[in-house]
Amino acid sequence: MEKLQIKLEKWVNGGYCLAHHDGHAVFIEGGLPGELVDITLTKQGKKEWFGVVTSVLEPSKFRIPSDCPVYLECGGCSYRHLPYEEELKLKTNLLESMFPKWKGKTDVIFGPMEGYRNNVQWQVVGNEIGFFEKNTHQIVSKTSTLCKNVDKRLLVEDSKTFLTQNTKHQKNHTNHNQKFGRSISLRLSKEKIVQYDLEETEIEVLGTQLKVPAKGFFQINQFLLETWLKKMKSLLPESSKVLELFCGCGTIGIALREKITSLYGIESHDNSIQYAIENAKRNGTNSYQYVTKDLYKGYLPKELKQYAIWIVNPPRSGLSKGIIDSTTKLKPKIMIYSSCNPSTLQRDLRLLEAVGYRMDSMSLFDFFPRTNHYEVLVRLKRG
Repeated sequence: MEKLQIKLEKWVNGGYCLAHHDGHAVFIEGGLPGELVDITLTKQGKKEWFGVVTSVLEPSKFRIPSDCPVYLECGGCSYRHLPYEEELKLKTNLLESMFPKWKGKTDVIFGPMEGYRNNVQWQVVGNEIGFFEKNTHQIVSKTSTLCKNVDKRLLVEDSKTFLTQNTKHQKNHTNHNQKFGRSISLRLSKEKIVQYDLEETEIEVLGTQLKVPAKGFFQINQFLLETWLKKMKSLLPESSKVLELFCGCGTIGIALREKITSLYGIESHDNSIQYAIENAKRNGTNSYQYVTKDLYKGYLPKELKQYAIWIVNPPRSGLSKGIIDSTTKLKPKIMIYSSCNPSTLQRDLRLLEAVGYRMDSMSLFDFFPRTNHYEVLVRLKRG
C-alpha cells in the first residue's frame, strides 16, 4: 500500500480529516487538522483516496494519547485521539455547517462517554471473539475484553465459558457462516442479559414497562434514553393527537402518554406492531392504534388527517418521498423528527421547508461518543 506525507486541512463528516494530494481529495482517519502526518493509503479511487495515519510528524495541540490499544484497527471509533469536549465541539460544528441558520443555537446533550452501549454484536471465528478489523473478517484481538463503549456486563472475560453459555441456543441460528464465523448479539434486559436476536428484551424507562421483540430495534445509549424522551415530551403540546411513524414496539408514544390523547402508530414489521399493542395495554394506554405498513411504499391514508402531530424516527435512509408528499395533503401542524443520519435529515428538511414547514428546535444528542455518529432531534411547524 502506498505511503504519503501529507498536511491535514479540516474535519469532514465520517470521522475523517480532509487533505489534498496530486489533484485528489484524501480522507484520513486518525489525524487532526493542521497536523503533518505520514499515512498509508487504504483505497484509491479516481477522485477520492482514503488513508490512515501511521505517524505524526507535527502534532496538533489538541492531540491526546488514545486510551484504546486497538484504536483505528477495529474501526469502531473515530475520535479517541481527541479530548471529549473537543469531540462535542466538532460534532456541533459539523452539524451546524449543514444548518447554518442554527449556528450557536443548537442544544447539545451528552452523558458518560464510556460504557454507554446497552447492546453489542460480537463476532465469533473459531474460539476468537471480538470485532472485525475494518473491511475484513479478521477478529481484532482483545476487543471483546476491553471495548470502552460497551457496558462492562457485556464484555467477555473468558471466551471458553462465554461460548459455552451463549451457543447452547444457537443450533438453528441463521446468522452463521462457515467461512466468516457467526455473531452473538447481546443486550441488557431488565433482570438479565439476553441474546436479542433470539429473545425478547424487557426495558423500563420513564415509568414505562416495555418488551422488545427478538431482533427488534432499541436505542443503544442507556444513559441518554430518558433525556431524549423527556426532550420530545417537552416539544409536544398538551392533549396531542399523534401519528407515530416507524414506531417500532411503541417506545416513544407510550413513554410520552401523559401528553397524548390518541395515537396511530405505523411500522413495517408486524412482530414489532404486535409488541406495540401489548406494550400499550401493559401501560394502561387504551386509545392507541397500531398497524403494519411499509412506509417506503406509497402514500399515507387521507383518514390520518385527524392527527395534527407527527413523531417520526426513521432508519438512516430517512423519510420516503411518499411520506414527504403526504404532508401536503394531511397538513400536520407539528412534526418531531429524530434522525441518526444528518445527511438524510438535511435532505428531508429541505423538502419539508419547500412545502411550508420551518424548524424551531434542534438538539444534538451524542448517543455514540468517540464515534463519528450522533442523533439529531428537531421540531418542525407548518406555516
